[in-house]
Amino acid sequence: MQAQSLRGALQRPSAVPSSSRRVAALPSLPGRRVAPNTHYAPAPSSPAARPTVVRSLFDKKGDDIGDRVAAALPFLLPLLDGLPYAKFIMVQYPFVARAFAPLAPLMYIYHAFPFAPFLIFLAVYTGIVNNQAFPRYVRYHAMQAVLLDVLLIIPNVVLNDVWKAPVGDDLGLQAYILVYNFLFLFVATSAAYGMGSSLVGITARLPLVADAAEAQVQ
Repeated sequence: MQAQSLRGALQRPSAVPSSSRRVAALPSLPGRRVAPNTHYAPAPSSPAARPTVVRSLFDKKGDDIGDRVAAALPFLLPLLDGLPYAKFIMVQYPFVARAFAPLAPLMYIYHAFPFAPFLIFLAVYTGIVNNQAFPRYVRYHAMQAVLLDVLLIIPNVVLNDVWKAPVGDDLGLQAYILVYNFLFLFVATSAAYGMGSSLVGITARLPLVADAAEAQVQ
């Protein structure tokens, strides 16, 4: 009787569902449970994992070629006013004179009329710096050029009216020449940096005038 009951139990289908049988067949992993018939989708990539987009060279800067040229041209004003301070360094180093030779016609026109430098100064200040039609990028660089030109007024008065070239004093003459060379190099370097930065669309910050220009241009 017991043997027949055992044979009947073996012949009856199991009451355990097929899915449960599959789960039982899966190897158990320590510390992790696997749901039956579960397909894992790949986790979405986080924003930090995405490649960073490289910012453009001219982002938030002078994008238009016309704006860049308009921002660079005003630096000719302090450069032309600073060229007279190169008279000693051009004698000492002739290659400097050759480098600035292309500006000779422009220099002649600039100083041909008595009030031409002052009129050009007013044109830059009123026509560009105070002209809201130009973007701030252009007006900011023009204001730096104007302030750089204004800085030349003080040494111009001192060197021409107060402290003239000493005669018979070698030490005083060397100091006089040194001041001339320093003024020219400072103005020429600042103007070249301002023009170059403007033409490539980078905002230039010149020493002594950058903060004042930023305060003036709103």
